[in-house]
This record gives sequence, structure tokens and C-alpha cells, in this order.
Amino acid sequence: MDTSRTDPSSWYWIGKYLVVIIAALVLGSTLAALEPFKSAEIGSAHVGAGALVRFIAHCGALTLLWALGFRHARQLRGVRGPSRHLADTVLALITLIVIASAYGVLLHFISPMLASDVKPFIDWFFIVGILAAALWLLWVLFTDSEKVIEAVSSLSLARRQAQPQPGRPLVDQIRS
Repeated sequence: MDTSRTDPSSWYWIGKYLVVIIAALVLGSTLAALEPFKSAEIGSAHVGAGALVRFIAHCGALTLLWALGFRHARQLRGVRGPSRHLADTVLALITLIVIASAYGVLLHFISPMLASDVKPFIDWFFIVGILAAALWLLWVLFTDSEKVIEAVSSLSLARRQAQPQPGRPLVDQIRS
């Protein structure tokens, strides 16, 4: 029986998240490009239905990206060995990426109806959020730097040991 789909320690679930994220982005762009969505407008600000569909798709993709990072971090915490120390780094990094990307997604959607005096508040809101996420990432890297270096070293050592070594018979490599 194949337990890769049901075993919680399996990494198979990442593919599901990636497929849905890509599908949301492609579907959002495709629907937004259809004529009914291009020509229909919502409200007095004349926001296009296509822009709304694209906004919803991008927000959904960013939400799923953060959920993927959260689940990845949770699963890393359950792994024995040095790679479990990468969990906080993964979560801080994915949070930084999502917050920085959300600014562009939101601004692209609301810019037609955004008053010029409100934009600086939105800019500063995201500046504070991005800086907070960046500081969190730096703090995690600082506090866990030895463990992160150990984890990366052990992963690269495992990869080097898995690769065939030139000049040495394959039988000897398998035995060692």
C-alpha cells in the first residue's frame, strides 16, 4: 500500500498546494481576459469584473502559499534531526514573501478607486508589515544560525554522499 499520500511525514502534499496555486493564477488570468469580465464594471469607481476576479485569484494564491509555508514549518518541527530547526526560518521567509506580494496585489486592484491622500497610509501599513516580517526573519536567522548552518551542512553532506564519486568503483561506494 502506498502511504505517501496519507502519511503525515510525507512531503507529497506540497504538490497539491502548488497545483492549486498555479491553477488559481492561471484561471484568474484566463477569466479576467474573457470579454464579459473585461466589459463589466462594478460600482461607481468603475472597477472591472476582470480586475476583481484577478484580485480574488491572487489573494487565494497568496493565502495558499502562506498555508503551504505554515504546514511545511509544522511538518519540519515534527522531523527528527537538524532540519527541524529550519521551521521558523521557513515560516518567517514565507510570511515576508506573502506580505510583500500582497502589497502589489492590493494596490493593483484598489488604485482606480484610491484617493491620493489614502495611499501613503496603505504604503506605510505595508512598510511596517514588511519590515516586521524582515526583522522576524533576521531574528530567527540570528537566534538559530548555528542550527540552520548545521541543517544546511547535513543536507548538503547527504546529497554529496548520495552522488557517485568519480574514480571509485560503484560497488565500494554502495558498501560505504
